[in-house]
Amino acid sequence: LPSTIRIVEKISSPALIMGDPTQIHQVVMNLCTNAYHAMCEKGGNLEVGLAEVLLNEPFHTTLGELRPGRYLQLGVRDTGDGIEPGFIHRIFDPYFTTKQKTKGTGLGLAVVHGVVKSHRGAIQVSSRLGEGATFDVYFPIVAETAGRTAGPRETTPAGGFERILFVDDEP
Repeated sequence: LPSTIRIVEKISSPALIMGDPTQIHQVVMNLCTNAYHAMCEKGGNLEVGLAEVLLNEPFHTTLGELRPGRYLQLGVRDTGDGIEPGFIHRIFDPYFTTKQKTKGTGLGLAVVHGVVKSHRGAIQVSSRLGEGATFDVYFPIVAETAGRTAGPRETTPAGGFERILFVDDEP
């Protein structure tokens, strides 16, 4: 990111979720990349936070409803141009973009939506033109049992159903 964009970190929860680290990384990267694109010309603040929230009743979000319970809220907030009110309901559609053709494909937020849904989470989006946008992603917290594992677990890989595509440009 250019030096005109200041990153502010607000991590206030050590809670755990059950998730695929690569997919969660993709969510964070896609949200931060969108924030960067919104601020690349003028600069601004990119705030990334984690907080634990307790929902006592069903909570309606931009994409779906969450049941009562404990959630880890990943917040990504920027001070960019904001999102046009008429576009907010379309931003998670595949290939929808307001960027120039060389700046984006319109797949980043669609991927975010898919990952969040597959982790039984939801997204809340708010924005005001000229004031930036906020994406709050909610993932269900898992109860920590015997403690965190020190390393990767040894598991037997599933087998018998794979297909391999081998491509080689050598004769």
